[in-house]
This record gives sequence, C-alpha cells and structure tokens, in this order.
Amino acid sequence: MKSNLDVIVSAQQIDQRIVALSRQIAEKLEPDAVVVGLLQGAFIFMADLIRGLAQQGRVLRTDFLWLSSYGDGQESTGRIHVLADLQKPINGCQILLVDDVYDTGRTILFAKGYLATKGAKEVLTCLLARKPLAKTLPPPDFLGFDLPNRFIVGYGLDDAGGGRGLPDICASKL
Repeated sequence: MKSNLDVIVSAQQIDQRIVALSRQIAEKLEPDAVVVGLLQGAFIFMADLIRGLAQQGRVLRTDFLWLSSYGDGQESTGRIHVLADLQKPINGCQILLVDDVYDTGRTILFAKGYLATKGAKEVLTCLLARKPLAKTLPPPDFLGFDLPNRFIVGYGLDDAGGGRGLPDICASKL
C-alpha cells in the first residue's frame, strides 16, 4: 500500500510534535482531567499523547467515544452517529478531547457539545491534524499539524479500515 503514497508527515516529525504538545497540554490540565479519544481515528495519536503526558507527570484517566460520520467512504455523510458511549461518568471533570482530523468541524463540535451535556466542566480539544477548510472554524486548543486538502491515511487514519498502522501520515500520490 505504501508504494502509492506520499509521506506528508514522517513518524519522526510526529514523535517530535507529540513531545511539544505534551508539554503544552500538561500545563493546562487539572490533576483529575480525563482524556477522551474519538474512535477510531484518534486511538494511536491518543496512546502516544497520554504516554507523553505521563512523562510530564500527568497520569490521567482515559475513555473513548465512538462517533461515525464517514462510514466506509472518503467523504463525510454529514450526519454523526454515536456508535459507543463513554464508559464512566465525566460530571464535573475537565476533558481533553482528542481527535484525528479537523476538516468540516462537524465531529469535534458535536463531540464537544455532547460531552458538555454529559456534565463536563470544560472541554479542551487536541487535534492531530487540520485541513485548510477548518482554518475558518474555531481553532482547537492544541494542534499537531496543518495538512493539505488531500485524503490522508496512516498513524491511525484509514481508508475504509486500511492503512491505520502506517507509522507516517500519508496521502495518495498526485
């Protein structure tokens, strides 16, 4: 699969950015904050991020929210479905919401509002990547990378389930 892909962000660049993000985020998080990852795209990024936060002295509770707006396609359907909910209450907690790509903003904005209805005291957002369209939307609290407007795979991002395990963020060759 990798032979027909361009590397947009290398694994080394990702590692370096996670170290910097972990330092930034650790300064803003309360000791009892909860890190909530959006499945499935954010799970690799979130795993590396919580290890980075642990190196900063922040060993935090984690949970997941599984939302879907893409199905098996490469474009959002425009509708968000909750496929699996949080496993533990978050009432009164500060939340670090971790997602993969900020594009239309529908998923992250839905999730932020959804967590507020669950009683979150504050929801901070951390996005692995942002595409050009999202630059017109409210900025995330923490951002990994700005990416071109291409369909990307790797480092947790997929094409109908494939490519998640690639160590780099890649796009189809032009």
